[in-house]
Amino acid sequence: MQDLNNVHRGRVSTEFLGKAEVHLWVVPLVISAEKSSYFKSILSLDEQERAGRFRKIGDAQRYIAARGLLRRLLGSYVARAPDRLQFTYDAFGKPSLAGQTSEAVINFSVSHSEDQALFGFARGRRIGVDLEYVRPDIDVLGLAKGDFSPNEFRRLRRLPASEQCEAFYCLWTRKEAYLKACGEGLSFGLERVEVSSSPAEPAMIRKVGGASNASEHWTLKHLSPAPNYLGAAAVEGRSVTFKFLDWQLT
Repeated sequence: MQDLNNVHRGRVSTEFLGKAEVHLWVVPLVISAEKSSYFKSILSLDEQERAGRFRKIGDAQRYIAARGLLRRLLGSYVARAPDRLQFTYDAFGKPSLAGQTSEAVINFSVSHSEDQALFGFARGRRIGVDLEYVRPDIDVLGLAKGDFSPNEFRRLRRLPASEQCEAFYCLWTRKEAYLKACGEGLSFGLERVEVSSSPAEPAMIRKVGGASNASEHWTLKHLSPAPNYLGAAAVEGRSVTFKFLDWQLT
């Protein structure tokens, strides 16, 4: 798995999360009926009701797995029972863990696409992650023209057709990870955030709303955690160490 050179497998172990560390967990969401039942049992009533509103069983199971995993992991970081965790949400729907009072709070971000989930955890700094399943048949240039900046669209259009899809997903995931970290969401406008577009070059924020100093305050990480998936993590601050972990559900 490219980029995941320091992957820890086996039982769940959150270890100590230092202020200069970011923990990224990659977890498949295909789970057994027994696991699904357990994860559902630790969800809040609101989460259980939301799971029941999905029309497709597979979508409901993936939601249950993602929320249950978040509770298990986050509960381990803060030493609380997973079913006792409570969340608050800001105006843009960004969740945070209620009941944290110290300056070194645990911040987190979650993204899932198809059968994979990505969880990011950081102490005392904002974090956002995005994960996307790569679909080679999408209208890359059509989507980019409406959602990317003019400079990004021109760079994308100049690439060979065989490279445009990967570059598109690099752009998309990096932008969305940053916006999730800021708590703005897509309403801020993807086109207002300019990022590097190639997996071959360092992931970085070029401009935000016309200002070119955003890269001084944020760290952006390119991720390719599984075949046919691309992702990104955006973390507040510099000199950040990323630690990659995965949890194979059995």
